Amino acid sequence: MVIQIDDAGWGDLVGGCLLGFFRKETGEYVVKLIDVIHFRPPNFDRKTYLKEALKLAKKALEELKVSKEEEIEICTGSVLSEIRLTLMEEGYKVKPTRIEGKLQELIENSLLDYYAELGVPRETLTLKSGRDRFYALINWVMEDLGSREKYVKTGWKSWDTKWKYWRPKKKRVLRKTCF
Repeated sequence: MVIQIDDAGWGDLVGGCLLGFFRKETGEYVVKLIDVIHFRPPNFDRKTYLKEALKLAKKALEELKVSKEEEIEICTGSVLSEIRLTLMEEGYKVKPTRIEGKLQELIENSLLDYYAELGVPRETLTLKSGRDRFYALINWVMEDLGSREKYVKTGWKSWDTKWKYWRPKKKRVLRKTCF
């Protein structure tokens, strides 16, 4: 049996970070949330998200009844570094790798569901992380900064130096004139 572990949401400015655990042969899937509080001062500087990720991973592996005989493929993302290191030290068969396929699809869909629970209109978000999703999320925050800043990863230096003061450019409307 092969267990895969991946994360989603690390690079998005809004919300926490999801961890997905998937047993390839049976399709069993468990998702855990590292709360956004771990990405806000002073927790972010203390990297409490790493300890939280490990705690959540232990719970998920217990729920899946993972044995040390099973191979565990873990994404190489930095938020998973403590999980990789600890599981190796504990004698698990850990293989750092790029996760693609079913787990990535499941975790990205779970992330969009999570954002929808926060109030982000799902139709504004792309399944694939990147620029479009980043800007959809920051636009959503800026529509009501006072009540939505609590969902932002404010531990990022770029929040205080750039994004907190960013406003979307207004689209210019060109008018036809008749002479």
